[in-house]
Amino acid sequence: MLNKILTSLLVSGLALLAACNQAEQPLPPVTSSQPYDANANTMFVEEMPFDESDPWVKDNLDLARAGELLRKSKSPAEFERYLNEDDGINNLDLNGDGYADYISVEEFEDRGDGQRGLSLFSRFGPELIQNIASIFLYRDEPRYPGARVLLRGDDVLYGDNYYYETNWLDQSLGVASVLFGEHDRYRSPYYYDNYPSYYDPYEVVETPYYRTRIERLYPEPMFVYTTAAPVYYERIRINSPYEDRYISQIYARPVKPRKEQIDFRRGNPGKPMKAKNDKHLDGPGKSENAPGQRGVPPGQNKDVIDGPASDKGRGNPGGPPKADKPGKPDNPGGQNKGGGPGKGNDKGQGQSKGGGKGKGKP
Repeated sequence: MLNKILTSLLVSGLALLAACNQAEQPLPPVTSSQPYDANANTMFVEEMPFDESDPWVKDNLDLARAGELLRKSKSPAEFERYLNEDDGINNLDLNGDGYADYISVEEFEDRGDGQRGLSLFSRFGPELIQNIASIFLYRDEPRYPGARVLLRGDDVLYGDNYYYETNWLDQSLGVASVLFGEHDRYRSPYYYDNYPSYYDPYEVVETPYYRTRIERLYPEPMFVYTTAAPVYYERIRINSPYEDRYISQIYARPVKPRKEQIDFRRGNPGKPMKAKNDKHLDGPGKSENAPGQRGVPPGQNKDVIDGPASDKGRGNPGGPPKADKPGKPDNPGGQNKGGGPGKGNDKGQGQSKGGGKGKGKP
């Protein structure tokens, strides 16, 4: 009897020991067959094919310091001119050709009581549009001379909830006077390789040099950064015509790249040959994957006369119809009456971010 009891206890002990050993074994790794989420924030190393030599977009167009340019502008056309000044605020090079991308400005077609807006974007062809930022001007009531101003960086380039704001309601603001007054809606007729006569394409500089330059030019940013939209933003119901537009062929590093941009960078780990500064020589490297490159350096084939670049000798100019030149800084009323880029309903390669946001909300 005693032997049976001992045998039973031994068997039970061995079973308990085996169960404990089995419980201590590590669980097998969980695998997922879910497809890549194009709307997910891709700051993880394994999802980012960009290397350390790729400059961040957000570090080469300082949106906080764009406020000074807006404050002194008498019209949207003048604001566009300030944005594209050499040795100024713009050091973007999305297509990797070594030259700063031209930033176009377009007034929202949507308008509301006390609500106006401006889109900032780069156009590399009729359907190759990368949204950069949206500027909202809001008046609590019409007697104010200025406006509350909210600037929202595009979430592909700058990340989610990237806002700058200021209150200029009581200030005389030239661009607000134009936007809230009777005028023709401004739509820039200019884009890559179709520049205004006053503009000369310039080479980008290294990011540290750019930061030093921009902080010296504008030591105190006019806009205040915030990760939460102000209360009045909920009342704004106007939309940017380009808020859901982006290009897939991008060499600079976006904060929240889309799947097409990641796939492109993985398949194109190098960069196009940098453009040569001598305009009599061959220009930018002709990477077939770089948007907007058609075999001539930026700024070539421009007319001597005052006006947009000529299409003579280009074949397919690769851009929308041209319009009258926007007003010079001393003539803010010379607005474009049409003929520039449309509202952007054509999707083409300007892919959607996945359903849009509606009413301009993030």
